[in-house]
Amino acid sequence: MMNKLTYSLAGKVVAIFLFVMQVMVFIGGVIGVIVLYQYGFYETNVESIKEEIFENITREYASSVYYRYFIPNKDNPERLNNHIKDIPVRSTNFFFILKNSDGDILLSNYSGQEYQYAWMFNFSNIRYISDVSGNSDVDEIYENYAMECFVKNPLDSDDLYYTVDRLVNFAYKIRYALIPVILLSLVLSIILFIFLMCSAGRRKGKDGVVPNGIDKIPFDLLLTTVLIVVVAEAALFFNYVSYLDTIGFIIFFVLFAIVDVLLFLLVCMSFATRYKMGKWWKNTLIYRVISIIIRFFKMFLNFMKYFFQNLPVAVKTLFVLSGIVFLEFIGLYIGIYNTDFLIMFWILEKIILIPLIILVSINLQKLKKGGQKIAAGDLNYQIDTKYMFWDFKQHGENLNRIGEGMAKAVEERLKSERFKTELITNVSHDIKTPLTSIINYVDLIKKEKIENEKLKEYIDVLDRQSMRLKKLSEDLIEASKASTGNLPVNLSMTEIGVLFTQAVGEYEERIKNAGLELVLNKPEEEIYILADGRHLWRVFDNLLSNICKYSMSGTRVYISLEKINGQAVITFRNISKYPLNISSDELLERFVQGDRSRNTEGSGLGLSIAKSLTELQKGKLELYIDGDLFKVILKFDTVS
Repeated sequence: MMNKLTYSLAGKVVAIFLFVMQVMVFIGGVIGVIVLYQYGFYETNVESIKEEIFENITREYASSVYYRYFIPNKDNPERLNNHIKDIPVRSTNFFFILKNSDGDILLSNYSGQEYQYAWMFNFSNIRYISDVSGNSDVDEIYENYAMECFVKNPLDSDDLYYTVDRLVNFAYKIRYALIPVILLSLVLSIILFIFLMCSAGRRKGKDGVVPNGIDKIPFDLLLTTVLIVVVAEAALFFNYVSYLDTIGFIIFFVLFAIVDVLLFLLVCMSFATRYKMGKWWKNTLIYRVISIIIRFFKMFLNFMKYFFQNLPVAVKTLFVLSGIVFLEFIGLYIGIYNTDFLIMFWILEKIILIPLIILVSINLQKLKKGGQKIAAGDLNYQIDTKYMFWDFKQHGENLNRIGEGMAKAVEERLKSERFKTELITNVSHDIKTPLTSIINYVDLIKKEKIENEKLKEYIDVLDRQSMRLKKLSEDLIEASKASTGNLPVNLSMTEIGVLFTQAVGEYEERIKNAGLELVLNKPEEEIYILADGRHLWRVFDNLLSNICKYSMSGTRVYISLEKINGQAVITFRNISKYPLNISSDELLERFVQGDRSRNTEGSGLGLSIAKSLTELQKGKLELYIDGDLFKVILKFDTVS
């Protein structure tokens, strides 16, 4: 039921009418209680109250007679006597006798009527008399008067005494009944106010909050307009209140009070509607003005930020130093005659500058440490840029992004390498089983008696190529294991000269058959290194095999072993039979040959395997190409 009433226009109108009535009853009751309390209705009897009020009325009447009738006509007895006749005795309960200081009656309307109250009021008047001799001095003469005033008994004339008497009797009877009336009107006003606030913005047949035209006016503008109307009412009321009688005063007060209550209700209901709609402050002139100011301020800050960010560091530093110099100049100019101010300014400047300089130093230290960490390979290191500013913060974030980018690139490279390694290993294992069957069947066929010579040639080709393929598969698996570090390495003290001599001896005959002249250089002293003899032999085997395959016939091959700066250095040098139109880095990759036409039987894995095996033994393989000169250098740390 209550929910339906909040959507009813008639319900709202009735609630507004009742709210205004209850507020007026509350205001009237409060004013009444205050007035009754001031006149002692809750402390004294009714007769004492009447006496006090009648005394005030009598004093006003006495003043009116004195100033309106007597003073203007006191020097004209004839006119004064005529005015006595104008004072109606029958239509008033007020009687008086005005006497001078000698006791002479000057003005009166009293003729012995019975009275219930009597008071004596004194008046004085100053008369200025000029000197008859023509002197400019003026004499002041004080004239004193006394007025006896009476209030008739009974009050049989319809005047202010009569009206007040009836009002006092009525007010005295209801003085305690006003309090519950006030409380009831207050409770009803609160209930009606809550209902009106709940019904604000509700319209029949429409869901949600529906604003009206007033709700679209900026709230502060609406509030200002209402305040102006209220102030104008108050000014109008107080300017003309002196011209109003009691009835007129009450009418004006009630009308203005009703208007003010309606304006108050208008503002409250509009605010309730805006509050229900949310973000009510946005529909205010102050918010709009502040928003515009903030928007322009942000634009200015963004412009200054953009301008400052795009300046070189040196120019920014110049700007900062210029600002400091300017502030110092202002401080010196102000404090040139004030030593205390100058000292305080110097101390304040140092309190600000020293922490800033320390902060700049800390930022530089963080950037330096971050650069060192990233340069050392710690790609996961992150520079803390929380308290950095300007270019320091930007540079720190750039370094962090560099580290992140490098870490991502390394991760992608490792992922690619792992994928290729896994692919090579899997393919090699898949090839190994059918290849073994081919080799076995070729071997069985070779044991048969075959008379066809052509068929024998074909079988020899199959045997040779299947063995080549087997070697390639083994090289693939070994290259994969060597590059990923999965090969077991047993490092032990090895006399590299012996192993070096054995390897060269194994290939000495093949080198001669390839039309090459071997030049060997080996020291007499023994050179020991930590190495795995099996893997080191494979390194020598691959390098010497390449020399036999790719060296130009009729040239010399230089192989040397030296001890240089605590390292065992083995050097292989030969002249390539093919143009070396490729870089040394590319040659060290897998499946790459110096002969780009790939018209040789090599797999392109020899150098890659040699490099990986060397690094597994804590050594280093370096490759140099100078024209057709091909040089490989192996380096191992010696041990004593």
